[in-house]
Amino acid sequence: MIADIFLKLNWSAWIFAIVLGLIGVGAYLYYFRTLPPLSSWRRIPLLTFRALVLSIVLFLILEPVLNVVREQYEKPAIAVLLDNSASMEIRDPYGTRGDSLRFVQRYLTPENFRDSLDIYPFLFDITMRPLTRDTLSFDVDGTNISQALNGVLDSLSGKNLQAIVLVSDGIYNQGPNPQVIARKSPIPIYTVLIGDSTAPKDIAVRRIQTNQITYVKKQLPMEIVIWHNGYDGKRAVLTVSREGRQVARRIITLGQSSFEQKEIVDIVPSQPGDFNYTIRVEPLAGEITDRNNKQVVRVRVLKSKMKVLVLSGSPNFDRHFLSFVAKQLKDYQVTFLTEKTTGQYYEAPFQSVRLDSQDLLIFHGFPTGISDPAQVRRIMQRIEQQKIPVLWFISKFTNYQQIKSYQSLLPFRVTGRLTPLENRIVTLTAGGRFHPITELDENESANELLWKELPPIEVFPQLKMPEGSQVLLAVYQNGEVARDGKNLPVCYTYRRGELKQLVFNGANFGNWHFQLQEDPSREQMFTQFMDRAMRWLVNRDDIHQVQIQPIRRIYNVGEPVQFSGQVYDEFYQPIYDATVTITIEGPEAFLASDEMIAEGNGFYRQSFSGLSEGEYRYRVVAERNGQTIGVRNGKFTVNPFFLEYQQIPANYSLLRQLAQESGGRAYSPGQLVSAFPPAKMESRLRYTSSEYFLWHQMYWLFILIGLMGIEWFFRKRWGLL
Repeated sequence: MIADIFLKLNWSAWIFAIVLGLIGVGAYLYYFRTLPPLSSWRRIPLLTFRALVLSIVLFLILEPVLNVVREQYEKPAIAVLLDNSASMEIRDPYGTRGDSLRFVQRYLTPENFRDSLDIYPFLFDITMRPLTRDTLSFDVDGTNISQALNGVLDSLSGKNLQAIVLVSDGIYNQGPNPQVIARKSPIPIYTVLIGDSTAPKDIAVRRIQTNQITYVKKQLPMEIVIWHNGYDGKRAVLTVSREGRQVARRIITLGQSSFEQKEIVDIVPSQPGDFNYTIRVEPLAGEITDRNNKQVVRVRVLKSKMKVLVLSGSPNFDRHFLSFVAKQLKDYQVTFLTEKTTGQYYEAPFQSVRLDSQDLLIFHGFPTGISDPAQVRRIMQRIEQQKIPVLWFISKFTNYQQIKSYQSLLPFRVTGRLTPLENRIVTLTAGGRFHPITELDENESANELLWKELPPIEVFPQLKMPEGSQVLLAVYQNGEVARDGKNLPVCYTYRRGELKQLVFNGANFGNWHFQLQEDPSREQMFTQFMDRAMRWLVNRDDIHQVQIQPIRRIYNVGEPVQFSGQVYDEFYQPIYDATVTITIEGPEAFLASDEMIAEGNGFYRQSFSGLSEGEYRYRVVAERNGQTIGVRNGKFTVNPFFLEYQQIPANYSLLRQLAQESGGRAYSPGQLVSAFPPAKMESRLRYTSSEYFLWHQMYWLFILIGLMGIEWFFRKRWGLL
């Protein structure tokens, strides 16, 4: 219903009226005398047309805006939140919870309250969304009640919302406590209690604690937390399986009901790789569900020890210090070959070392001028073929001519004889603050203190790093990079294709350890640095130019599987314009493929929903201009329901508190049908205003043309000049 209409002009109404009067007078004077003379009944229509044309032009120049105010009665609105999580599939003594929820849904439909209420149905689990036909599936492993309440208040903020009806068992496992939302809610929340609040007979594997990374033939303890109700003193079978094959089995005795108990199971991996271990308690008679009897953990199994070969050009103090550090690093099998004469070494013959079995090579002042060219050639060929990572410690004994022919592999070039600049203080660079090699402490300030005022070392300005290197440590003076050796990087990384290398351009680094022994915070600093450097070099995960993976390696049924990451060029600079396609394959011949969405700076993302339980393989292919940049393959796992079956009893106390703190009431399904709504809800009168910009309308042009045409027609017909 229209309540009011008014017109707005750029001029005040009385000025507009005066000008309109002047236009009328002008039109009258224009046709006061005509040739040939016209009678008054002919002059009046002509001056009327002329006055109308001028008046309309003036009206449009003043940019008229028509404002229409309407009043409308709005029925009270009610939002209905229906729990779509997997706990609705739990079967209580009187039936499935989902059946009770559907009973409430059939009552709270827009058709049943068409004359008195506006009903807005929503479903919620991890997220909240409008309910459409057949969208209740009860297959999402997670419940976020807080997000659902906030979502309703936001999406219906402009409506006459007077109540929220929350239909749920009160079990939530994601998001903050919904009581915080209820206390601040501007409208009452009416809760409908679904499910049985008494604890049924059940066994659940609550948590598993174990190392995410372990080694072949090394004992891996798994701490398994088990909860049960109703099986006091009963014996159960606890098993650990890998890829469907049982690797451990134990008979356990269940303790007191409703209390957690810990069981320790040790396994010994026999081969390297990424494996899923399934921990399961065999179901006992009378359990309400066996879906919570197992959990899956993913463990990366590495070789027992990483093999490292250190080739040293001379038995000096730094070489002795590297030997000392190697003894502190228990996860590495370090072999030293220290050059004595051409082709001869102090520790063992060169032929006794298998180059093809090494995980990392360390060159300490090697090769030298007396090194055997045939041995150097064999080492460099093995690096090229196997992409063995290399850690370079440059010294004055390093002979660039011996390796110059392999420049495409080298992370440096030398412009002259290596002559050190002495007593140089090293400082952490901006790039080194967050690099895994030099980030010795997660606290940024504490990490910077570790690298401050270290004992001086020798640096070689003749060493030039290639484009694409990342500098972690450098020589600074007065806040500026030292210029006496041009740019003086001390420690930097370089990656080309699948070959990773780290260069330490300095000598006398042993002082960093022995001169810091009295500083408790830094006595193990260089050992930590070496450990991180070696782990970064041997880590093969980040050698790929396609660094796109699942955000997690294990998902629960109902969760979207999200992929994210970057694509790099051969110098590991982000590529922002690649075409990235991801394909996943799973059980029962499942196959899905989609193009990933570019987010800028080389980042890409994509997600897949509705995946069933099982092991999946993925393949990511990145291309640009028809050329393949790289391919990434991997696996992830989708677990059966877990979160929703950790707390079986319905949480009546939470639902009652939500109702009380918001001013609502708590109902059972039967009570809701007979007593809701508890009181009459009032409609409200709402005023809306609409503006119409009349001077924007095209029809005025046709009106003006029509009036001017009519006037011109009569002027010609009556012979006016």
